[in-house]
Amino acid sequence: MSILGTVIESTSPSAPKGIIYGPPGIGKTTFGATADASLIVDCENGAGAISCNRTPYLATWHEIGQWLLAIERDQHSFRTLVIDSIDWLLRRLEEHVAGSSGKIDQTLNRSHGGYGAGKQVLKNYVYQQLLPTLDRIVGRGIAVVLLAHAKRTEITDVDGITREKTTADLPDDFRNIFVEWSDFVCLAKQDHDGNRVLVTTETPAALAKNRYGMPPTVAFEWPSFIDAVSQGLSRTFAFQKSEA
Repeated sequence: MSILGTVIESTSPSAPKGIIYGPPGIGKTTFGATADASLIVDCENGAGAISCNRTPYLATWHEIGQWLLAIERDQHSFRTLVIDSIDWLLRRLEEHVAGSSGKIDQTLNRSHGGYGAGKQVLKNYVYQQLLPTLDRIVGRGIAVVLLAHAKRTEITDVDGITREKTTADLPDDFRNIFVEWSDFVCLAKQDHDGNRVLVTTETPAALAKNRYGMPPTVAFEWPSFIDAVSQGLSRTFAFQKSEA
């Protein structure tokens, strides 16, 4: 049979995958803990005070990788994987690549022969191991939520205009990679009335996106978030049926 016979003509939405970021204390871990049948991968030892299903504190990339593989391959009832947080996971991965665990004077730049080779090896881990593993987890119908801290950073848009915006606290080399990979990137914050909300679309002050046609803000709670995702998918599916 020709390879053209494998062309996909119907809508087949996958489990949501993306980033929720915000300042300390806004409730990111609690949000993840209330997700459907969630498991929190504890990379920063900050989930101990919250009632949830969570891993032990994972202080090395080897430990984190073992848990990700178990979620990908083993039989279990979890439907949402929450990484708390992706910025700390990347630090553990950088330590692994640099061979610096327990070594104060070992750096990424000095590893793998120096001259920037360590940075390329780190990118290889992200592109060839981390993201493909997360995609295979999503392929099992398990949502993936990457929690992240927030920071202010300069971003240059497609028109060449540079603005300072609030973004997820990710290394500059990886911010665009994870934003492109994500179906949603949402900022958790308090609005002018003191309500906790998720900003779901780009603003002059904050980086955000979603592929679901969500409202510009939704309440910062799992039921409201997943309802907005579901409604967006329903509208898209209904539109495609009417076009057909």
